[in-house]
Amino acid sequence: MKTIKVVFCKELRRVLFDKKMLFGLFVLPILLMAVIFGVMVMMVMNMQADIEAHQPKVVIVNAPEDFQSFLSGQKTEAELVYQQWEDETLEKQDGSKTGVQKVKKEILEGDTDLMIFFPEDFSEQISGLEKEKLYDDSASPVLVPQVKTYYNPSEDYSDSAKQSFDELLEDYRIMLLEQRVGSLDKVQVFTVDSDNEEQVIQDDDKAGGKMLGTMLPYMICMLLFAGVMSFGADAFAGEKERGTLATLLVAPVKRSHIVYGKLLALMVLAALSALDYGISMLVSLPFMAISMGSSGVSFHISFLQGCLLLAIIVSLVFVYVAIIGTCAVFAKNMKEASTFLTPAYLLVIVMGMMTMFVTGDTPTRSYLVPLYGSSMALRNVLTQEISTPQALLTIGANLVIGAVLAAIMSKAFDSERIMFDA
Repeated sequence: MKTIKVVFCKELRRVLFDKKMLFGLFVLPILLMAVIFGVMVMMVMNMQADIEAHQPKVVIVNAPEDFQSFLSGQKTEAELVYQQWEDETLEKQDGSKTGVQKVKKEILEGDTDLMIFFPEDFSEQISGLEKEKLYDDSASPVLVPQVKTYYNPSEDYSDSAKQSFDELLEDYRIMLLEQRVGSLDKVQVFTVDSDNEEQVIQDDDKAGGKMLGTMLPYMICMLLFAGVMSFGADAFAGEKERGTLATLLVAPVKRSHIVYGKLLALMVLAALSALDYGISMLVSLPFMAISMGSSGVSFHISFLQGCLLLAIIVSLVFVYVAIIGTCAVFAKNMKEASTFLTPAYLLVIVMGMMTMFVTGDTPTRSYLVPLYGSSMALRNVLTQEISTPQALLTIGANLVIGAVLAAIMSKAFDSERIMFDA
């Protein structure tokens, strides 16, 4: 145990008394969070401001006079271009397109945002829909006119113009109905949620946790691994490359104690890095909500949830440290260690991202899957969809995996060919 303590203290001193490593461990995470969420919020706000400031160009074909008067009363800020065409599929004799085809091309290229096409005889068709015919079963059916809209959903300006004019067209339709039948209350059979103030039934904390559970597990997994990756590679492959590890190996101590001392030190450093990232994330939660399209976050975590979350993170740190240490032990130098660690890092990222696209209940056996089970456990703790036995199952699986990898590292330290073949 004394040897483990000595190696543990040595590794901590090596990092904590190095200004560059301290900067990477404590200062850089805060800067990263500030920059990432600052840029995201700024881009979202700039995008919204740009869309609001943009004056959409809307081409309205065969617009009835009462619709033009209706729009003038709405004080819309769009650039309205009124045109009169007889046929939306009209072609010239030379084959060139006119009318709709021309404006469609402008919409595709972003020069026009929206086109609204009224039938040429729209007003006549509307006046033909007499009130008596609506209630007379013996009357011949009257064709209801159709107003067509054309827009480009891949263009933000066009999509915004479409949403705005959909509302205006609905208001115009209601206006015409009221002119025909008077108050719409006379023809309404029922309404839906007209005064239902208790429509939404949800657990606010669970809703907030679900929002956090979309991104937070991925970021925790990725940042935890990244935070200790360079330290872990340097603790084994770096010291092997510099020759300082050979000095430790020839000392009259158990080599397994050297492994355990280094792993414990790396776990402490990883925990400190995780704590730093965690504080940064908590501070950034309001900005995260803005970037994800939510105006506020209602989130509460119970004492039990907090303990489970902490225990899962600590056990996950043990697995990450063991993975990094194993890759670094079998590497001859830092360059080779980075090569070994890249696939492991990509695997961690993929396992974290998978939690964003999983729906439904998580099968209990999934919590035993390495890396993926921990990501799902972190998500489900936040969404309050995990039981204590399931969380303990994940923690136990992490401890077993970490112990197996630590045993492999210990065996590797006993191999002269692995440790001295540099």
